Amino acid sequence: MQNRVLKIVKLSVFLLFFGTIAAAQTNNPLLVRADSLFAQKRYIQSLELYRKLFDDHRYTPAMLLRMAYVEEGLNNVSQSAYYLNLYYLATQDQDVLKKLEELATKNRLEGYSTDESDRLLSFYLTHRDLITWVLLGLAVLTMAIALTQRLMMKNKPVGEFVALCIVSGLLIMHLSQPALFEKAIISKNNTYMMNGPSAGASVMAVVRDGHRVDVLGTKDIWTKVRLGESEGYVRTSSLLPVQL
Repeated sequence: MQNRVLKIVKLSVFLLFFGTIAAAQTNNPLLVRADSLFAQKRYIQSLELYRKLFDDHRYTPAMLLRMAYVEEGLNNVSQSAYYLNLYYLATQDQDVLKKLEELATKNRLEGYSTDESDRLLSFYLTHRDLITWVLLGLAVLTMAIALTQRLMMKNKPVGEFVALCIVSGLLIMHLSQPALFEKAIISKNNTYMMNGPSAGASVMAVVRDGHRVDVLGTKDIWTKVRLGESEGYVRTSSLLPVQL
């Protein structure tokens, strides 16, 4: 029953998502114009239009992939990696992970190695809202069944009560998780990594743009990040958060 509900919800979200994309591609003249310019290999002009669409949050996965392609051609490594990361969040296309690793190896960037745990974590973060609704729906359904058993059938809903406790526990754990484990791309070259959230703190390292870091928290204008084995603070304005 739970698997069937989850499949139905996923299918509905999938159809809604790609239906919205298809409508945007058909009805948005700016996107049509940008795609036409890209097809004509007028990449700079197409990128300008794509950026306008992106700033208005009217992007599609195909558009993100094209932006990454053009930015890489312009040697804007951080921007290319940023759009590739967003494309992966939108599609879960495993092939893009290989592209990201190639980009990282070519430019000696850190933070792009992936294993199965990274893929599972990415899937969880991408579908966090969906998981919330599924768990909430299961909790409500289980409670309704338990009440029916108790009030109408005069039975003790022991099994339903246990199931409700388990689902409720999972929901509480899920909602109580902080929005950590997020990643960001360092967007500015020669970014200072400090040992504290202050301009007066000691400089731990000077890192180039393009590195992907784990976001650990924020304080004022500073974000605590992890790069490799090191943890420190960088200015939030120097980061591109990997989130849709």
